[in-house]
Amino acid sequence: MSQILTDMLESLQQHYVDLQRESADFQSFLEAKKLSAESLQIETDQLAEIIFQDPTLLAARAGNLIKIKQEADNPCAGMIVTANIQSAALELLLDCALSNGWVQSSESEGIQIPDAELAAADALELPQIDYSVSRVALQNVSNRSASKLSELLQAAQAEFMLSLETKVLDAYSLAIQTAGSHSVFTPQDIAPLVSENPLLLALRADDLVLDEVFESDPPAGIIISSHITQMIIDHLLEIATEQGALSFDSQGQLILPMDDDYPPVVH
Repeated sequence: MSQILTDMLESLQQHYVDLQRESADFQSFLEAKKLSAESLQIETDQLAEIIFQDPTLLAARAGNLIKIKQEADNPCAGMIVTANIQSAALELLLDCALSNGWVQSSESEGIQIPDAELAAADALELPQIDYSVSRVALQNVSNRSASKLSELLQAAQAEFMLSLETKVLDAYSLAIQTAGSHSVFTPQDIAPLVSENPLLLALRADDLVLDEVFESDPPAGIIISSHITQMIIDHLLEIATEQGALSFDSQGQLILPMDDDYPPVVH
């Protein structure tokens, strides 16, 4: 686990214990829910650093954790990771409450929480982080040094230009194939890109991720990966157009081959 996140959870648990000691009317579940939601609204740059320390967080899925209605159907990668961190924190605090006898539990029903407390927890208005804001991303852009993402694009471009000369495949199919070979899919490969450009956490699945593959619930890392792959494809198609390897119709639209082997959706 990320050391930053470990420290945050330890501090959160101590705060929870202190609240119980200070309150005469302590509601264990409601306070746990409130603390995990409000105290773990992690801003973009810090979340990127936490992910860099623990890339496995990018395997997180939204599940039923996103309670904000306008976000639930298409949450961004950062929101998915944060919701899972908050869920883990809630479990940690409830385990603390259980071990201290502040809540009761049974094998058949689990932790017993009064209905009124559950209703109050459901009614909480949860704060929301804007993952499209990042100081780190702005600083890295101003540095003008080659980024990991630009290096990825350049490597794909070099391979594409070399392969384009052979014309074994049409330019579009070749772009799809080349992009696939330069895509990043594992959390360990994606995390450094996120650390360098935390704005990647603002990306959403949109129409890039096949629902049948991930059952309409893609991991945060796959959302980012899909956008990077599409970025590579777009870059290569632009190059192919400049090279005259792709044509346009009378309406000025790019003519792409209809080939089921290379669907225009990133897997």
